[in-house]
Amino acid sequence: MTTSPLPPTAGPPTAASPIEAAREAIEHTRRHLFPFHFSRWLTLGFVAFLDQCGRGGSTFNVPTGGGGDPSGELEKAVQWVSAHVSLVAVIAAVAMTLIVAVMAVVLWLNSRGVFVYLDNVVTGRAEISRPWREHAQRAWSYFAWSFGLSLATLVAVVSILAAGGMVLVGVWRGRSLGAGSVFAVVTLGLALLVVVVIVNLLALALRDFAAPIQMSRSVPCGEAMRLVWALVKLSPAPFALYVLLKIVFAVTLGLALILAACVTCCCALLPVVTQTLLQPLFYFERAWSVCLSRMMGYDLLGGAGTAAAVAQEPTW
Repeated sequence: MTTSPLPPTAGPPTAASPIEAAREAIEHTRRHLFPFHFSRWLTLGFVAFLDQCGRGGSTFNVPTGGGGDPSGELEKAVQWVSAHVSLVAVIAAVAMTLIVAVMAVVLWLNSRGVFVYLDNVVTGRAEISRPWREHAQRAWSYFAWSFGLSLATLVAVVSILAAGGMVLVGVWRGRSLGAGSVFAVVTLGLALLVVVVIVNLLALALRDFAAPIQMSRSVPCGEAMRLVWALVKLSPAPFALYVLLKIVFAVTLGLALILAACVTCCCALLPVVTQTLLQPLFYFERAWSVCLSRMMGYDLLGGAGTAAAVAQEPTW
């Protein structure tokens, strides 16, 4: 059975406005978070933390020596790797296995958190156990897509970095930077940039729109992503504006986090504490895409859509 790109109650997708959706999300946040109740904010903070798992970047600090000849050290490293190819391959395989295993656990928690937090924002509640149980199947379907996207990203990034490393080693051995090497480095850099942009757009579509559509239409994640793509093709302008505004919001959230860290002596940087202290921002951000989805016909805030999604578990 083929699902229509737009539900019967959907209005023209061009009428959807990310700015108007933001206004509705602000009102929704004000209505459900105030007056302030610590226990409520703490519960939502924990769920928001799960919703954020695996979405942030990582910083790797590489220790460097204080002296010595860098070229000599590099030559020794290349010689050692060449002499121990099998050992390096085994270590790399074990490391990749551990990375993938940890990534799977984090993304599974994130997938459950996405639907628990979405349910809480939609219903105005602050619960964990009920939405954790009721959206289990949707979360598993979402996890399959999220894990697949992350795995493909890992393979692409590692491949690009490995190719870049080979180019740099070749340049170092030749002691000169030719036009071909420059072209290869620039091409690999652009390829990495393209991968980052595409992955972030797909991740945004997955969480901000596919998950609400899963709840609204009671469909698996793959079908929800197809519906999202159909909406983007029908009306790309609202989505493009939404992406730009989300970038602005991310910068604002980062500045708010820095300010909160300064005021609280970095206590605001602790997991769950961050999401609890800045809960209005996280709540608004989650409600924003839900309000925009409603303008496109996938209504979770009207009551009927949520009730139907909760009552009818999908079969896949």
